Amino acid sequence: MEYAYSPYSQQKQEKKKGGRSLKIKLPKGVKKWAGIIVGIIVLTFFIFYLMLGELRFFANHFLGLTFFSKDYVVILQNDYELRPGGGFITGYGEISTFMGFPGDVTFKNSYDIDTKSYVTPPYPHEELLKNEWYQGYTFRDANWDPDFPGAAEELIKFYQEKFPDKDVDGLIVVNFSLIEKMIDEFGGISLNGKQLTKNNLFSELEFEVNNIDRHDVDALENRKDILGELAIQLIGKAKRHPFKTRDLFVDGLNNKNIYLWLKNERLENKLIEKSWANAMAPLERSDFLTVNLANLGSKKADRYVQTEVHYYANITKELPEITTEVTIRYPGFTNTYSDNYKGYLRLYIPKGADVLQLPLDSQEQGEGEFKMIGTKIILPAGSKTSLSYTYTLPRNTFLHDQYQLRLIKQSGSEAFYKLTVETAEGKLMESDDFDTRENRALFMGKLENDKDLAVKILPDTTPPYPIEQEFEDLTRINIIWNEPMDPATANNPQNFSIADLNKNNENTDEVNVIYTELIQPNVIQLEVEGVTDQTLESYRIDLKGLKDQTGIQILPDPKSITVVQRIKPKSEVPEIRLGEIPDTAPVETPAIE
Repeated sequence: MEYAYSPYSQQKQEKKKGGRSLKIKLPKGVKKWAGIIVGIIVLTFFIFYLMLGELRFFANHFLGLTFFSKDYVVILQNDYELRPGGGFITGYGEISTFMGFPGDVTFKNSYDIDTKSYVTPPYPHEELLKNEWYQGYTFRDANWDPDFPGAAEELIKFYQEKFPDKDVDGLIVVNFSLIEKMIDEFGGISLNGKQLTKNNLFSELEFEVNNIDRHDVDALENRKDILGELAIQLIGKAKRHPFKTRDLFVDGLNNKNIYLWLKNERLENKLIEKSWANAMAPLERSDFLTVNLANLGSKKADRYVQTEVHYYANITKELPEITTEVTIRYPGFTNTYSDNYKGYLRLYIPKGADVLQLPLDSQEQGEGEFKMIGTKIILPAGSKTSLSYTYTLPRNTFLHDQYQLRLIKQSGSEAFYKLTVETAEGKLMESDDFDTRENRALFMGKLENDKDLAVKILPDTTPPYPIEQEFEDLTRINIIWNEPMDPATANNPQNFSIADLNKNNENTDEVNVIYTELIQPNVIQLEVEGVTDQTLESYRIDLKGLKDQTGIQILPDPKSITVVQRIKPKSEVPEIRLGEIPDTAPVETPAIE
């Protein structure tokens, strides 16, 4: 009998012949404990990974973010002095990593990064900021582009002009508001013998920074690095409160109190997808809005200023019409930390928009995928201003049965939004984002993060019905409908007949409908003959075959309505159009002498 060759059987034969095996045998106890230890390590890392929550993004890309030599610049912004990127840049830090391990973090004053020569700033920096100490466009002002990937190039250019030998693999931007929240969550910190809390942090830091002789160059250059000391304290607290720190960072990333730019293009695109890059990316078949405000010379006035955005989209018209009103209130008086407001408001809308109305002295220009409208603001304390913009959008901006809007939050902003979208009368809406009420969709609240809002316009299944009918004169009768009507059926006199009901007068009018016309989308005018002067007499109008604009037929069909001969003077007849507010003149009151 023959047997097939087997390496296993040959190994057994060699053992019988005294051959040696290279297999290392561990004692059973050691093998058992080694397996337990490895299992515990794997389980620990797995549990830690799960506990990271949304921060797992950074663990998933650990090698690309930290391995080998990576150099990051941390930018600290004061969002109480609001700038396009979130706030005035007060300080910067440097973090280097190697083999996945970060080194020490050092923080310095943003004024340390100066320029070799005067750099002309973007409009209207020089006009609003210039004073005897103004140095032109510098690192601390270079977060001017509201689309941060663009601003990152400017910031790195200024940084590397000062430090030409340093590479930048990424920027990490942190707002002062996040530092306040961290201190609040950690129960306060002790710094320079003072207990700092969320309530006194701002005033204490302002004291430390400004309690110097500003006309002494040495004093300015050597003032205490309070930011560096504060950062050391916060890092220590964060290590002792990992779960609170995780939640604070996730919240900060989602509401733009932290955001990042990465040199690695693949990872940068992933950050943009997660809305963690403070990027302005348009959405296909969607409306778009960004309201971006820059404080240029008002000190920390944004700590007190209130901003509201009222947005109305009328999509009943041939071209959708948008009206955006931005109201800025500055209640109270100036104080040590604030000044009368000087700023620049920029509105970013779809590039295909046709602007119909904008505030006086505003600038309109294209910027990449968007159209930008810029307006200077001079606002004394205790006052308010409202800026109104009206524009139309191409019909193909969005789908016929759906309206979408991408709202981009400005980092550091606390603006309150009130949105209304209105479609044709008779149609209904449904949405997970808006509060829908018949043919209107409403949204109200503080904009905490970037939002994509959508509302679906449902097919019209409700028959049209007349809401008013009246004599214009003895030869014309108007029937006002609840929604736009079909011109083909409205303009056919055969679909209408009129009979005198003799309720108020025994004389019988023989009335004929000789012509009909849809004079407004929802108003059919009947031209008649045979009506005599019989004030308050009633007439029956029989309707048949009439349809609304979407083809829904009246119900019942035929349908009868009553019109009373009550002819109003011309001055008492308001012109009513669907989707518009009647233009009524204000009532004048006599002056009291």
